[in-house]
Amino acid sequence: MSYKITGIVFIAMAGFIYTLERGFSLLSTSIIQAGFFSGQMSGGVPNVETNGFFANLFVPAFLILGIIFLIYGFSKIVENK
Repeated sequence: MSYKITGIVFIAMAGFIYTLERGFSLLSTSIIQAGFFSGQMSGGVPNVETNGFFANLFVPAFLILGIIFLIYGFSKIVENK
């Protein structure tokens, strides 16, 4: 039972970290872009880009660990029956 809960927690943490990182990167690049527009700077305006899934090493690692724990937890249930 505890392996399933641990797996769910790892998957939830991966999603939470990914959401936070994506939101903060979008916010920070949008602030830079807003500065270009408000200051009427000439030249190339930077594109708003968010971080990808593999930009942070913890997100895929937590997701993989969560899936492994879930699979192991469910296999122990089938084994016990």
